[in-house]
Amino acid sequence: MLDLMLKVFSAVLGMNLRDHHDIPFALPLLFFIFLGFIVTVTVLHFIGNEEQESLK
Repeated sequence: MLDLMLKVFSAVLGMNLRDHHDIPFALPLLFFIFLGFIVTVTVLHFIGNEEQESLK
């Protein structure tokens, strides 16, 4: 799974993420922002579904 993620992100960003010299300093911060956004959207989606079910 890690290899797949590294392959996808390497293709998107156009850099070799397996080589630690090729990774910019702020790239892990960008990944955490992206991950936090995905987790937040997922949690809010499920909270919205539960509220709709309780109203029915």
